Amino acid sequence: MLEPTDARAASEVLGYVLVFSLIISAVAVVSVSGLGTLEDVKQTEQLDNAERAFDILADNVADVYMRGAPSRGTEVSVGESTVYTAEGTTLNVTVNETPVLNRTSRPIVYRNNRDQRLVYNMGAVFRTNPDGGLVIREPPHVVRNERLLLNMVVLRASNQTSVGGSTALIRTLNDGSAVRYNDTGGATSNVSVRIESPRAPLWTDYFLGQGFDCPTQTQTMLRCEYPASGSVERVYVVSHDIQIDIER
Repeated sequence: MLEPTDARAASEVLGYVLVFSLIISAVAVVSVSGLGTLEDVKQTEQLDNAERAFDILADNVADVYMRGAPSRGTEVSVGESTVYTAEGTTLNVTVNETPVLNRTSRPIVYRNNRDQRLVYNMGAVFRTNPDGGLVIREPPHVVRNERLLLNMVVLRASNQTSVGGSTALIRTLNDGSAVRYNDTGGATSNVSVRIESPRAPLWTDYFLGQGFDCPTQTQTMLRCEYPASGSVERVYVVSHDIQIDIER
């Protein structure tokens, strides 16, 4: 049988063990949850930084096709993510039932390990995740006051390039522009834009917001028409070919 002093000593030891165990458990829980929170903050900050870089990329490409710059370079901090050129987006434009443009544009994609993506394609920037997405920069089309100008920015790459774990340098080179359709006499009664893309719903939302009618809408394809009735006074369809290369 334990003496009173021995019992007190045993109780104190047991108390120390319990307190120490509680402290270790609390530190472990805080460490695990804290690391998860830090990782969330890190991922969000990297994605926000990449979004700003893609906005600069869009400005630089606009310098090439709108302001006559021969080329531009844009740096994107990749970190643990990847920057690459994706499979092509098919683009078709017809005016009064006559085809005027049939091209394929290669999107530039930033993707992190949570499948959050930034996509630059045809002058627009998208931000997507597995649950959906939004257009954070609209393409450079003009739809107003009986005037329709479609600036179709077509990205071209010699091969599918992927860069990860460093800083990516995206080079864009002017490969020529051409007017595909030009009418200022009010003779245009139908302009149809057909796009095949994984971001078809986002493209559809954009064109609907511009006053187009979109009779065909799926998850991978859309066909939108303008105007809904009557004719358009002035219509221009212009294509801009941009050569892209991604380097470390």
